[in-house]
Amino acid sequence: MSLAPEAQPNSAPPPICRTAFLLKHLCIPLCVGLLLLALVTTYVDRAVSNWFYDAAAGRFPLHYNSMLETVMHLWVKYLVVLLACAAIGAFFFSFAAARWRPWRRLLLFLSLSLTLAPGAVAVFKSAGNRYCPYDMVEYGGFAPYRSLFERPAPGVKPGHCSLSGHASSGFSLLAFYFVGLTLKRPTLARMGLWGGVAAGMIFGLTRVAQGAHFLSDILGAGLICWLVILVLHIVLFGARGDSFAHPSPALGNGDAARRVAAPLNSRPPSAFWRRQNPVES
Repeated sequence: MSLAPEAQPNSAPPPICRTAFLLKHLCIPLCVGLLLLALVTTYVDRAVSNWFYDAAAGRFPLHYNSMLETVMHLWVKYLVVLLACAAIGAFFFSFAAARWRPWRRLLLFLSLSLTLAPGAVAVFKSAGNRYCPYDMVEYGGFAPYRSLFERPAPGVKPGHCSLSGHASSGFSLLAFYFVGLTLKRPTLARMGLWGGVAAGMIFGLTRVAQGAHFLSDILGAGLICWLVILVLHIVLFGARGDSFAHPSPALGNGDAARRVAAPLNSRPPSAFWRRQNPVES
């Protein structure tokens, strides 16, 4: 699939203002936050996990399923790790190859998003108190049930299953939504948005089926990933959007690589990027 800008009508829509961009992209985490609050304050969280729990056997049948453990728990996570390594490698390669220089800021954004988003979830997860479902009394374990924001009972050590690190690997792919915005490629943006959501939910629900997490742990991981990636985009590209603005007519049918890089180069860098890269600015 070519990354060259899609054909657009001659009349370009006005740029999205900074306030509209922030409102649009903060509305999503606000809605997820409200849904998360509903899950942790009602019985819905446990009701979803009950679908995968065998009360007669006193366990989650898929807990030790080899296919889920090998393919869905390990292999897919390694694919995202490889993608992050490729982005990091390409970023450093851009310092040696002049043709890659226009992509440097975008590659830095991808590198940071694919690492810091899951990393932030891991930090919150390690600081959490909730145990995994299969460790809780009602699912054959030893620890009492605690919602996402409750402290552990006296004498019970805190658990570290408050968020799904596995789901965060999938949600980190939401970075490609912002790549699509930056390149003014609506198709890529839509693929990044729905692909990232689908990957995060599939990775996460796999762990829910295994009794390793509640649904709220999945949504919490997605919320953090979105906010981290949004902040990185604002830092590197500024709090603005171009509503997939059209490429310059002067480009005509020139070199494909030049047409791909044009939207990226036409977007003014953020103040942070200008301070760190005075020569490029």
